[in-house]
Amino acid sequence: MNCLTPLTFALPALVAATLWIACAAVLIWVVRNHRFAGKAAFVLTLAAMLWWLFTVALDLASQEEACKVGWSLAAWPGITLLPIAWAFFVYDYTINTKEKRQTLRRVLYVGLPALVSIIALTNGQTHLLYGTDTRLVTEGSKSYVDFDHGPLFYAVAAGLYVFVLGALTVLAYAFAGAKNTIRPFLGVLFLITVAPLLANVAYIGWDFTFFGFDPTPFMFAVALIALSWLIVNNTLMDTVAQGRRLLFYATNDPVILVDAAGRFIAANSAAKAFFGKKLPHEGQPLGYMTLLAPIVAGLNEVSEQMTSDVIRYMDRVFEPRILPIENPVGSKGNPLGWVISFVDISERERSSEALREALARAEAANEAKSQFLAMISHELRTPLSSVKGGLDLALNGVVGDVSDPLRNLLSIAQRNSLRLMKLIEDVLDLQKLDLSTIKLETQNIHAEDFLREVTEEYEAYADEANVKLEIISCDVNAILRADPFRLRQVIGNVISNAVKFSERGGKVECSAIVMGSHLRISVRDSGVGIPEDQEDIVFGRFGQVKSSLSHVSGGSGLGLHIAKLLIERMGGSISYESELGVGTTFNIDTPLSGS
Repeated sequence: MNCLTPLTFALPALVAATLWIACAAVLIWVVRNHRFAGKAAFVLTLAAMLWWLFTVALDLASQEEACKVGWSLAAWPGITLLPIAWAFFVYDYTINTKEKRQTLRRVLYVGLPALVSIIALTNGQTHLLYGTDTRLVTEGSKSYVDFDHGPLFYAVAAGLYVFVLGALTVLAYAFAGAKNTIRPFLGVLFLITVAPLLANVAYIGWDFTFFGFDPTPFMFAVALIALSWLIVNNTLMDTVAQGRRLLFYATNDPVILVDAAGRFIAANSAAKAFFGKKLPHEGQPLGYMTLLAPIVAGLNEVSEQMTSDVIRYMDRVFEPRILPIENPVGSKGNPLGWVISFVDISERERSSEALREALARAEAANEAKSQFLAMISHELRTPLSSVKGGLDLALNGVVGDVSDPLRNLLSIAQRNSLRLMKLIEDVLDLQKLDLSTIKLETQNIHAEDFLREVTEEYEAYADEANVKLEIISCDVNAILRADPFRLRQVIGNVISNAVKFSERGGKVECSAIVMGSHLRISVRDSGVGIPEDQEDIVFGRFGQVKSSLSHVSGGSGLGLHIAKLLIERMGGSISYESELGVGTTFNIDTPLSGS
């Protein structure tokens, strides 16, 4: 029997055909012009709806019972697929799941409709969907089929109810966590979902019909058309609208929008002008652009970030910043998409480059200065050694008797030559430390013997200043690990400094004590003391503490600075404790052997 002719398109059939045309137009419109979460499932829902309405229109236009029953059986693939796809659309649209578990979806999309289709095709033999009491009823000019629903009809309907109820549950969950601005829309979506369900329950439970037919497809079609209009006009869930509102028009820097799958959606005018034809078409992956591939690859791992790597393109430098487009339903971790803005930092980079070049020039100048000072110091030391040697010979009578007035002048010259030699040695040491060319030869040193030797070397200097220098406590059997020459220089600088700042008739006391893995050598003077917060000056380069109580002046201010650098290079430290008018104690901590 040919069920495509003869057909009579009365009002019921025309209503179904009109709804079919409207749904087809909506389907084309959505596919071509709009992008939103769950779009694939929504398109599949519309496709299932179109097939169902197609069979409904032909059913209503047919006159023979066999054709009407045949078209009703042919509708079952669409009837089965529609609530399944609708449930996944609601899930994706509200929670934005990025369409995970594709294998399960394909099984449900294809497997269940195929199974029900087999049942429908074999209904003539099994009568599992429609029983043998199915009959054609004619009332006046209207004729419709009174179906005898079989056991599988109710089983399939119950299974499909599960998907619809699941969609309602997801909507209720989304409604509870959504912002107030989106709740009215979700409420309408809930009503659109529940209306066809109620219509179907009324049809099955109380034989409620529309033109003698199941009202479910008509209710679903109207609901889908209404929902399509709402989606098109509702910007709260639209990725492009949300992104534009956030940053799209608020910056002159290039801005690109991508959806949750990393596909290109849109770009602002600055991005179009800058990237030009390199930008992909809408809906295409953005990752193929070598420049942007690393950024797109890491989108799913970021919540909000400013990338560490800058992008250099043409003659400009950009700092990419990624901002997720928040899902207003409140589903954390599943943004609608991302806004990628490129902040132009070209001027900042040029300034930084200029600063780096200036720093390099300054470092080069500093190194040249250090080398110059080192060279001059070496050149000065040779003739100064000769001057000092000549003065020593003259004062010791090697060249003959020297009168007292001349001896006084020679003594002054000798003391100043010693000061100048010390200054030159300090400058040379400082340059070596600055250039990291100083070499330390560490070895084991017996602490007590070493401290006694150092103090003995400075006893003559202390006697000349009328200051008593003594060791008050050094009963330690400890082995130090240090460069003996440089450690002697450190302790000697501290002792000579203590003697210099002590009053005539005063005393300088040295002691040593083991403290954990270090030996602490303390040098206490009876000088005027150091004011508070002067550490940077005391240990600074060319630094001298100014005090109204001090009668001492002169000196290069390098001794303690060099002492600090040397002791720290040997793994130790130097510090002091002071009280004005009482004195100062310098503590030198040196590592013990094996520590």
